Amino acid sequence: MLDYLFFNQSIANKFIDFLDKNKLEWTQEREKIQNALVLKTSDDIDDDLWDALDEFYDTLSLEDASLSDTNTSDGSIETAGVYIQLHNGEQTIAKVDSLVMNRILDVISMDEFNNFIEAIVQSVEEPNDSAICKRTF
Repeated sequence: MLDYLFFNQSIANKFIDFLDKNKLEWTQEREKIQNALVLKTSDDIDDDLWDALDEFYDTLSLEDASLSDTNTSDGSIETAGVYIQLHNGEQTIAKVDSLVMNRILDVISMDEFNNFIEAIVQSVEEPNDSAICKRTF
């Protein structure tokens, strides 16, 4: 099952239209941590369609994040959230300044960012104090 997270209904609706247009069945639910909308569809789809789906989601994610970027009444900037799936199945969120998140996503793809986060999660859950560089003889 593929999960796609949205904070704004209008952006989620664009993704729903894409799913419907491509005749993909989907369900929706509310995520417990931030009350975000989660759209789920089967991962049993053609590779080309999967790539198109991920590319479209990446585009919508940036739009979704930009709609969520607002200043509070005291002038501080709201944070963005990075959802982290732990190996035991639990999910948590790391709050990140939305400006920093947007700067990161201006430079790397969502896949690269997710791989980076997964590497950190793995290192935290399975600590390894060996040297990064190893000499081979």
